[in-house]
Amino acid sequence: MKNKGLFLIVLALMGSMNGCAAVQPKDREFLADDMMYFDADPQEAAWHLHVEEVLEGSRGGFSGSGGGCGCK
Repeated sequence: MKNKGLFLIVLALMGSMNGCAAVQPKDREFLADDMMYFDADPQEAAWHLHVEEVLEGSRGGFSGSGGGCGCK
């Protein structure tokens, strides 16, 4: 029973090490593809960010300063 628990721990550690990889500079162009972005629609994400900034009356540090009235 003790060996089974140790085996599961070692298996989990080995599985978590699979995500680490060195990327060559020539292969980085494929990682910068539009398909790899978290936002499906960048314009919609920018709109939601704008609405959040207007409602909070502040800016999240993404660009220049502005007021809470929505005018930039």
